[in-house]
Amino acid sequence: MHVVDALAGAVTGGAPAVGAVPATRSGAPVLVRDPAEGLQVGARRGLAGAPVPEWRVLAARAGQPPFTGPDWLRAVHAHLGAGEPLLVSVRRDGRLLAFGAFAVLGGPRPLVTFLGAGGSDYAAVLADPGAGVPVPRLLAAVLDGLVREVPGALLDLEQVQAEGELPLLVAEWAAARGYALRRLPQATVHAVPLPGTVEAHDAALGRHARHEERRQWRRLAERGELVVVDDLLADLAALREDDPDSAEDRLEELVAELADVDAAHPRAGTRRHPWRGASGRTLTEVLRTAPAGVVQLSGLRVDGELVAYALCLAGPRALHGYVQSYRARYAATGPGTLLLLRVRRRALLSGYRELDLLRGEEDYKRRLERTTRHTVRLVLTPAEGELVPGLADRLALLRRTYRDELRRHERLGRGADAVAGAAEAVAGAAGTLRGDLARRAAAVRGGVTGGIRSGVSGVSGLRRGRRPAPRAWAGWLRRASR
Repeated sequence: MHVVDALAGAVTGGAPAVGAVPATRSGAPVLVRDPAEGLQVGARRGLAGAPVPEWRVLAARAGQPPFTGPDWLRAVHAHLGAGEPLLVSVRRDGRLLAFGAFAVLGGPRPLVTFLGAGGSDYAAVLADPGAGVPVPRLLAAVLDGLVREVPGALLDLEQVQAEGELPLLVAEWAAARGYALRRLPQATVHAVPLPGTVEAHDAALGRHARHEERRQWRRLAERGELVVVDDLLADLAALREDDPDSAEDRLEELVAELADVDAAHPRAGTRRHPWRGASGRTLTEVLRTAPAGVVQLSGLRVDGELVAYALCLAGPRALHGYVQSYRARYAATGPGTLLLLRVRRRALLSGYRELDLLRGEEDYKRRLERTTRHTVRLVLTPAEGELVPGLADRLALLRRTYRDELRRHERLGRGADAVAGAAEAVAGAAGTLRGDLARRAAAVRGGVTGGIRSGVSGVSGLRRGRRPAPRAWAGWLRRASR
């Protein structure tokens, strides 16, 4: 590992020199190339010796979800990732202020991604907002350290929260450093806002929904001895202290139970199986290494058998619902929704005001009261004067980003279709209106009495017609828990 002064090329050894600090229009210093803040930037290849405890603390201080922390990213890279890890740290007086976890992929021109790209719902450069150093400067220090370590690299930064500050700060850095930036939409993220109290939560459900929930609990309890387990990992921590081998055996048994529930899901044939293969090894390692409370795994047992589970990751700002499942033969009792409602109430008691349902457009998410956000992909290429290297760069990036490019053009196509459809609808409505006016005029000419009789007949028909029945809440329960 080597250490350099922030935004400069000299190896540290003495007091940092103070240089001129340019300012933005708001007056905040940003994107400097000098060590005026006394920062030190370090670059480390590989994950050995990663500052795991400091990394965890910094992710929480930055308000970022566990997907940006060491326990998740190291597991994802070990089982699903590609490339050589590159960790860039920014310190002052020994304290970690900013951190970037990247992976370097080989090729004619190196390409740098976030560590764990493809397996993480969110990614970010971590910066401590309370460090006393402007966040734009910390971000610039990380990115400058990155391109200093991998000169001329292409940057492909996935799953960046579109509504956060990172896209704008990366754009400012790219403009100042001569990088072309392309921003591609990636995923839609739904989150359920939570009220201030459990009482308010239950009142918002409505009396009928609460009655139906109680009925479903009774129906589930009629199937056998019902046990609600809010923490399926509770015994592992204590067992790991006394008997690590037994704790490992217990963890394997638990993972097998979770996989069995997924295999018995009503749509097991088309649904992904997160506890199998490389994904299963990744999640098992997260269960093994994450600090207590970060991974929240709850379940329902009937006569000792696990019939439903919910896996959440606790962040500093939201509880993130990662995956849940249930056995098909219990579907009529709605165990998935019952467990989800319990998770929401427990999140409220823990002080959370949001249950993040993560990326994906599943139907049950659309039926909930929700806040919708998005993630984007930031693709950065160094400015090149030569045509051939520029084309090669574009082809290399297109092999990675073509799905998001297609999705972007698909959205544009849907937008164009919507506009065309609206225009046709307006034209059709205008034609219908003209025809209706003509018919009314003919009716008036033919006699007012006939028109009145026609209108009364129409009203009588409406009175005789049955109103559509409201959708049964039990059906909603079953569908929402899929």
